[in-house]
Amino acid sequence: PQAIAIKKVLDFEINPAISAHGGHITLLDVKEHIAYIQMSGGCQGCGSADATLKQGVVVAIQKAVPEILEVLDTTDHGSGVNPYYSAGRGH
Repeated sequence: PQAIAIKKVLDFEINPAISAHGGHITLLDVKEHIAYIQMSGGCQGCGSADATLKQGVVVAIQKAVPEILEVLDTTDHGSGVNPYYSAGRGH
């Protein structure tokens, strides 16, 4: 039930909003009040990914499923193609 509610939040609230930047968030698992997510597309490697997670994703998930105490991002942002910043440009 928690996973279904979280997937609804991602599919109907979060992903439509971040798709404008080519981003997508997937729920990987829910264990012991922790939701494990992965960011892809424009979110992977984006300098704003942490803010998006803390200010948007976590808030929306915990509002819909208060039992979720933590949302962990399992994305390897270092290997992503960063859509806004690139090494060597001085950003």
